[in-house]
Amino acid sequence: MFKTYDLFDHRNINDLVPEIIYYYLFQGLSLAAIEYKLFRTNDYHGWLSKTFLNYYGIDTEKDNKGIFADRSVPEVVEELYKSSNIAHVRVAKLLKEKYL
Repeated sequence: MFKTYDLFDHRNINDLVPEIIYYYLFQGLSLAAIEYKLFRTNDYHGWLSKTFLNYYGIDTEKDNKGIFADRSVPEVVEELYKSSNIAHVRVAKLLKEKYL
């Protein structure tokens, strides 16, 4: 079986992804630190977090880490919903469903 299967036994993916997004964009945690916080393992060296963030259009190679550190979730969600970029709207929806 694929090695990550056990990591997701206790979590719904729709609950997990917003936390990864929050920790990266709002708290500025590294990709590996996010995985340790959520899964208590360093085995994936940030690749799981990177995969989810990139899937939702969040570039992990540039300046997005901690980009919203000084802002509130409601403020960011409102701003992202106004964007014409569908990736921004998808992220806003995930954050709204989890945190608001």
